[in-house]
Amino acid sequence: MNLRSFAQTDVGRVRPENEDSFLCSDARKIYAVADGIGGLPSGGQASQLTVAELEKHFAKQAASDTVDYQRIIEDINNKVFLLGRVLSPQFGIGSTLTFAHLTGVKLNIGHVGDSCALRLRANLIEQLTTDHTIENELREREARGESVSLLMENRNALTRCIGQPPPILGNCTKHTVLPHDRYLLCSDGITRYVVEEEIAEILQQAAEPSAAAQTLINRANEGGGLDNSTAVVLFFD
Repeated sequence: MNLRSFAQTDVGRVRPENEDSFLCSDARKIYAVADGIGGLPSGGQASQLTVAELEKHFAKQAASDTVDYQRIIEDINNKVFLLGRVLSPQFGIGSTLTFAHLTGVKLNIGHVGDSCALRLRANLIEQLTTDHTIENELREREARGESVSLLMENRNALTRCIGQPPPILGNCTKHTVLPHDRYLLCSDGITRYVVEEEIAEILQQAAEPSAAAQTLINRANEGGGLDNSTAVVLFFD
């Protein structure tokens, strides 16, 4: 299979600074989105360090090595946590991280926070990650029969992020890639303003990954552009 990829980020129409970062490396087959946590200081530095440390791990990784994705998440978290102790001793700093690493026909996904990975296959869109929010955590507890209550203003608050005090548990999953699959890694600056059905249509209709990324960002800005938006798009032919 042939892989085509493209990444793009945009500050949006309201925020003074872009605190998103991305990685798009065809040479190492590693792709990622990191979104600095709003409400905490130095979000841009948190996301930049997150992506830089991820790239560093794969730069020294031999192709034949077995990759411990959870360990990589833990190592990155420790580095960002220590930087937070310096930049913001009281509050810390934080970032989301969603990455995809291609090994053969397997796409290995690591995830912390509320950026996400989506797959378009046979015209069906599916989110491959679960947002680490209070709302989703309470839903899981409710499904286990626990009694829970939720304040709507807190439902999107994160329960996990890169930069939190250790330990951290990421979600690591593996997916078999099929011909004609299309994948999107993106920050919530896109998913909050572009619904899944529209994302599916954009991925399906785009001839190139660059066109899909640009259209997704344009739609997010047309929806208000209240946040930074980042898209990393993978097309498998």
